[in-house]
Amino acid sequence: MAWRDELASPPRLKLINEMNIGQKLTIIITAAWLASPDMARSAAPSAFELIKTPAAVGSLAPNLCTFGNQFMLSWIERNRDRTSSVRVATWNGKAFDTPRTVATSKQMFANWADIPSVIAAPSGDLYAHWLDRISSKTYAYGIRIVRSTDHGKTWQPMGWLHDDVSPTEHGFVSFAPEGKHVRAFWLDGRAMAKKGGKMMLRTAILEGNKIKDERVLDEDVCTCCPTAAAPLPTGPMVIYRDRSPKEIRDIAFTRAIKTEWTKPAIIKADNWFFPACPVNGASIATHGNLIAISRYTVTHNKAQVILRLSKTDKPKSGRDLILDANNPTGRCTTVCTKDTVFTIWIGQKEKQTTLQLAQVSHRGKLIRKTTLAPINAARSSGMPQAVVSSGYLWITWTDANRVQLGRLKLLAPR
Repeated sequence: MAWRDELASPPRLKLINEMNIGQKLTIIITAAWLASPDMARSAAPSAFELIKTPAAVGSLAPNLCTFGNQFMLSWIERNRDRTSSVRVATWNGKAFDTPRTVATSKQMFANWADIPSVIAAPSGDLYAHWLDRISSKTYAYGIRIVRSTDHGKTWQPMGWLHDDVSPTEHGFVSFAPEGKHVRAFWLDGRAMAKKGGKMMLRTAILEGNKIKDERVLDEDVCTCCPTAAAPLPTGPMVIYRDRSPKEIRDIAFTRAIKTEWTKPAIIKADNWFFPACPVNGASIATHGNLIAISRYTVTHNKAQVILRLSKTDKPKSGRDLILDANNPTGRCTTVCTKDTVFTIWIGQKEKQTTLQLAQVSHRGKLIRKTTLAPINAARSSGMPQAVVSSGYLWITWTDANRVQLGRLKLLAPR
C-alpha cells in the first residue's frame, strides 16, 4: 500500500488552528523548569532566535548537515516551470552564503515527510539524496544520489542508490559514517510489486563515486516511517519502525559489528498496535559511549514522546524518560553534546500546537523542558531537524509557507 494511502493519524484530541510566526523576529523561551540535581548548575535559558534563510516562499522539506565547524541547510523549492529543486546554503558564521542548486527535476517527489538530506563523509566529500519518480505511477519513485568534492559548490550525479528500478517506493533515507566512507539505509518496496510483498530495510555503502554492498537488513518493516542512523565504535546502528505480523509498530534496530549485522531487535516493547503507517519515526544521536534515542509511540492508547538512554555496548538495555504524554504529534529529532541531550518534537502547550524542546543530562536527569515556538498543526510543518554547530543548537522546520530556522545558544553548566 502506498504511504500516502496508508497514512492514518495517531490518537489526537483535535487539530489546532494554524499559527503564523513569520513576522516574529525573536521568540523568548517560556520554560517550565523542573527540579533536579542538574538544575542548580545550569545557566538561565537564552532566547530562541529566528534566523533569516535564503529559502523562498513555498519552500519545504528542510534539513541540516554539519561538516567541520560549519553547517549546511538544505530544502526543496518548487519552481514556476513545474520543476522542483534541492537547494543548499552554508552558514558562514554571520549569514548564509549564496545558495546553490544540488538538483532540479520535473519528476522530483517532493513531500512533507520523506525529505532530502546531505551528509559529510570522513573523507570530506559531501553526498546528497532526493526522490525522483521512476514511472508515471503516483507512488513509483526512487532515491537519487549526488556527490560533491568541493564543499557543495558543484555536484556530480551517481545514479540510483538502489539496484532496483521497479515502479515501487524507495525512500526514507538515513546516513552514517562507516570507516572512511558513508553507509546509507532506506525503505525499499520492490517486493511490494507482487501481492503480499513487504517493505524492506536495505543498506549500501557510498565509497567515492561508487555505490557498493547493497543488502537487506529487515524483510518486513513499517512502510513510511523515517529511518535514522548513527556511528558506534563497532560500526553504524540504524533504527526504524518495525512491523510485526500482528501489526505491532515498535521501534527496532540493527547494528554492524565488524562486517556482520545483528539480528533486528526491538528497542523497547511498547506493543503499539496500529494497522497503518503513522509516518512518525525515531531519532538517534551518540556521544562517547552514550546512545540517545527519541521515539513517538502509543501505549495504553496514550500518545507519548519518550527518550531512551543506553550504552553503546548494551543498546537493548537503557532507561526511558517520558518527555511528553500530553497528546503530542511527535516527529522527534535528537542531538547530543558532551554534557547533554536535546530532543525536539511537535507537542501542545495550552491548547496550541508548539515546537517543544527537552534538555536531559547524560545521566538521564531532566534539566529543562521548553516551548520554542507555535507551529502549524498540519502535516505541512514537516519533520523538524536539529544540529549543534558553533556553540548553538540549530533547529529547522516548515511554517508560514516557507522553511524556518531558529537557534538557541548553548550555555555551559555552572
